[in-house]
Amino acid sequence: AVEPRPLAELLPTGNLLVFVVVTGVALIVASFVSYGLSGKALVGAVFCPTLVLLAAIDAQHRLLPNSIILPASLAVGLIVAASSPGSFLTHLAAGPALGGFFFIFGTIFPGSLGMGDAKLGFLIGLALGWQTFGAALLAFAGLLVAALYVLATRGVSARKDAIPFGPFLA
Repeated sequence: AVEPRPLAELLPTGNLLVFVVVTGVALIVASFVSYGLSGKALVGAVFCPTLVLLAAIDAQHRLLPNSIILPASLAVGLIVAASSPGSFLTHLAAGPALGGFFFIFGTIFPGSLGMGDAKLGFLIGLALGWQTFGAALLAFAGLLVAALYVLATRGVSARKDAIPFGPFLA
């Protein structure tokens, strides 16, 4: 079994840490400026900085830590349930739909998507509800562009190079 790495070893440092913190704070402010004091703003204030942090960790370590995804999922789920109970079931259905799709895809095509991507898919679905499908399409489009760029610049031998999906999901 693979020994899990302590979260402290995975956190960004230096300029990347500054970028993550500044961007996270800016996104929190933007959430409240855009949505006022609302449940949607609270979801954005938790969800957006979490995505920035996860993207930075995945880009560096090719890992999406449970110790970040699971508490964020719980917080987002509670906020959605409390602030818009009428749409909670839509959000709750979207989480397992996207997470389950990533899980099945990763199982059928080993090495394509990891279980961290599936858990992040659950968080994204939980946060976005019915908008999840469009967000997933944008993530796949971004990944396609990156893959084509890698192929164009490094040649066919780069086909086996792994590109972390977390930053594109974020």
